[in-house]
Amino acid sequence: MSARAEPEAAAQHAEEGPSPRALTYTLIALLVLAGLSLALRFAHLGGFSFLAALLIAVIKASLVAVVFMEFLHEKPTVRFAFATGLSLFALLVVLLVADVLTRTIPPLSNPPGTAQRYHG
Repeated sequence: MSARAEPEAAAQHAEEGPSPRALTYTLIALLVLAGLSLALRFAHLGGFSFLAALLIAVIKASLVAVVFMEFLHEKPTVRFAFATGLSLFALLVVLLVADVLTRTIPPLSNPPGTAQRYHG
């Protein structure tokens, strides 16, 4: 393949988009994951329910980004910008969790309006 044919082939692939088979498989996978998410809603997993829901959400978001957004075929600058945004979001989540975990619980005094009243 010549040097001229390579950019043309890449442009042709970008115009075509994902194949109908890939779209069908992605649809099936997203429906299965949605059903699994619904089924796990009623399962008693304890502390693992949040982790399972988060894992399913990450898998579904990854499928959408790869297949529908065609993220793997984007320019490196677009991927870099996306990765930077995800990194900053992850940093904010880590700082939020650190803030919540390191807070001290204030002593609970009687809130205003709850003091005993004299009914004499």
